[in-house]
Amino acid sequence: MKKAILILLCLSTVGFAKGPTRRHRVSLSSPDPVATQAQLQAHLGGVLAVVFPQDKSAGAVDFDCPLSATIANDLIAAAKHHIGARYRKGCMGPKAFDCSGFTSYVFKRLGITLKRSSQEQNLQGEAISSVNELLPGDLVFFGRNGNRSKSVNHVGIVTNVDREDGTFSFIHASTSQGVRIDSSDDAYWTRRYMNARRIIGNEISED
Repeated sequence: MKKAILILLCLSTVGFAKGPTRRHRVSLSSPDPVATQAQLQAHLGGVLAVVFPQDKSAGAVDFDCPLSATIANDLIAAAKHHIGARYRKGCMGPKAFDCSGFTSYVFKRLGITLKRSSQEQNLQGEAISSVNELLPGDLVFFGRNGNRSKSVNHVGIVTNVDREDGTFSFIHASTSQGVRIDSSDDAYWTRRYMNARRIIGNEISED
């Protein structure tokens, strides 16, 4: 009887020793889903902040929706894929473009429908009142006499904005060198710049 009691005591002691060890191992190996999600969101926020820097003191309009930022990033990547393609009036790609044919083609790749001409595209989306409010993916429009022009005759897509000096870079189908990236601080484009429109986040598609 004494031997049996001793055996039972030993078994129960072993059981208690192993029980907490098992529970401890499970708690160490199982990640906290709430903490994991918070870390992932913080990481994504950091990535988007680098790609789309926000400067609210300069009156910048930021993308509140991460989807809009992702679309703009993909749009610019798709546009840059065609750098070097030749200009040809009336063409909409993929080997040759005119200016509005290029913007229409690139936006269409992401499921966003633009009108055919630069004049019509200048009526879509939301008007942007200041260069400091521009974001990558916005459309910029030009005329022969800048703000004094009666109508638009050229369009491009913003790729980068420098808020310190109020300039921007844009990709477009130029008549002389085809698809390329230029800067608004070039005297030729400074004289011709008219206005800008935001399509992404305002007009995802149109029949």
